[in-house]
Amino acid sequence: MKNQFNLKTVTVLVALTTAAFTSAVFAQPDINENPNGVQFRKLDTDNDGTLTHSEVASEKLFTKKNFAKADLDKDGTLDQKEYDDFKSEAQNAEVKRVANDSVITTKVKSQIVKEEGFSGFQISVETHKGVVQLSGFVDKAEQITKATELAKSVEGVKSVKNSLLVKS
Repeated sequence: MKNQFNLKTVTVLVALTTAAFTSAVFAQPDINENPNGVQFRKLDTDNDGTLTHSEVASEKLFTKKNFAKADLDKDGTLDQKEYDDFKSEAQNAEVKRVANDSVITTKVKSQIVKEEGFSGFQISVETHKGVVQLSGFVDKAEQITKATELAKSVEGVKSVKNSLLVKS
């Protein structure tokens, strides 16, 4: 019964945290949606209405490879639409990645809390791009291996980094 309560509590807390984070991400003003194109014009240092690779070099998103992908008409510059479309696509992909990582974290934590002998609040679970990081303390060395197995069993997990330690 205690594990069921912990599982429900953890699931609700993680869901609320994920919802709050996702709401905050969507609530952020996207300067590219500004009809005046403030960010685009700020980068357009020669005021010609297009961006060269050197003009967008300050934005990490626009590597040479990504600039080439964004330059749909292959003229060596980005117009406002090419810039906005590529940046929007990248932002949408990042939101999706964060949401997927949150789901993985929730599922891994749920698996650990359900497991007999684990106290889920002693184990921290973080996920980035499908890589799960486990940290915290367990009572027995066997639990370190078991936690890794549980994490690996969750769909979407690419790998597990286990930094769990046995309490002394």
